[in-house]
Amino acid sequence: MGIVKDYMMRTLVSVCEDDQIKEAIRIMYKAEMSVLPVVNSENKFLGTIYSENILKNILPEKYGYLVNNRLLYEVNQAAENLIEVKERGVKEYMSTRTSVVMENDKMYKIADVMLDNKESILFVVNESGNLRGYISRADLLYYLLKVCNKQDE
Repeated sequence: MGIVKDYMMRTLVSVCEDDQIKEAIRIMYKAEMSVLPVVNSENKFLGTIYSENILKNILPEKYGYLVNNRLLYEVNQAAENLIEVKERGVKEYMSTRTSVVMENDKMYKIADVMLDNKESILFVVNESGNLRGYISRADLLYYLLKVCNKQDE
């Protein structure tokens, strides 16, 4: 049976809890990720920062609801609100209730964690709590395909 470190992605970017929101937004954009891990200076995993958390704090209407005739107003208002938020620390907007998996966990165990949490990716840590990478639903599917192929043999 496979373990997480055999399927996880090791290349990822992270932010520190003291980084500013504007830096987190830039990194999200460049990395094409809507969620980033938050670490301390020793690379210990502390939580996650979601683009959704930032948006919820700057959009004047309920997140995801923009009436067509008010779109320009809403976007301008969100940009003005971001001026007030962008210098703040990631720590203010990060989530510390993030499920993580251990790099030596069995792959079959992470399916429940991933699906129960409705997360498309889970961050992977080692025994010391250091961030090691992430594992996605695509990685899980690839593992399941390999298991399926072994059964066909």
